[in-house]
Amino acid sequence: MRRYLITASVLLSISSSYAFAKDDYSAAYGTCVAKAEGITSNLNDCNNEELKKQDTRLNKAYKSAMAVLPAEQKTKLRDTQRLWIKYRDADCGMYYGLTGGTMDMLNGAGCELSMTQERADALEWFAENGGE
Repeated sequence: MRRYLITASVLLSISSSYAFAKDDYSAAYGTCVAKAEGITSNLNDCNNEELKKQDTRLNKAYKSAMAVLPAEQKTKLRDTQRLWIKYRDADCGMYYGLTGGTMDMLNGAGCELSMTQERADALEWFAENGGE
């Protein structure tokens, strides 16, 4: 029984670090998580909604970066973005099936959310600084 409790605690801390560590998600995400009352399906819904927002932000930033970069850099960004998508999907895919439990949904969604938000930040930086 003790081993089960330790394992559950470790899994919870891992999922918390991925799914809820960011302070720079939308205010709606914070509100949603607070109202979720720790229910996995509710938390998963919160992650999915925020992922849509971050993905929209990422796509907008990518288009903005492509609009200001020189031709050679556009090719590099396009190639890098394609590789990043494959990496994100493969890396986060590991979390979706790690234990076979319901926490895997939160771990996978949290991974995708975190990585997408970080990549959107990077693309926004390229858009702001790439045309100089």
